Amino acid sequence: MSNLIHILIKPVIAAKPVAPGDFLGDLGAQLPSGIPQELVKTTDYLSGIIRFIVIIAGLFALWQFLSGGLGMITSGGDKGKVTEAQHKITMSITGLIIIAASFLIIGIISKLLFGDFTTILVPSLETVSP
Repeated sequence: MSNLIHILIKPVIAAKPVAPGDFLGDLGAQLPSGIPQELVKTTDYLSGIIRFIVIIAGLFALWQFLSGGLGMITSGGDKGKVTEAQHKITMSITGLIIIAASFLIIGIISKLLFGDFTTILVPSLETVSP
């Protein structure tokens, strides 16, 4: 894959040599303080964002499942409330299935394109040298 990138995108030689850990060149000094400027920190940052989004999605699905179950218990036999509670439970289970399926699909695509299941989910960025 790296060779394909080098064929499609010709490396640009900078006028000033870039330090080995500084993949941003002169832009690194202009970034806001919260954005990591080193390559290793960037991969941890991206992985942390993915984990945070998945945790929030899982917690939201759990909350919907619990509120649907509570709605089922407190419906008192009202068909409209029971249907609404069943809908919440069904949608929360569907959300969890979509979260799990997205990881499976990303793993399959990662295996097909890069030869490893975790390449997209746990990226390892490398400095491209001219």
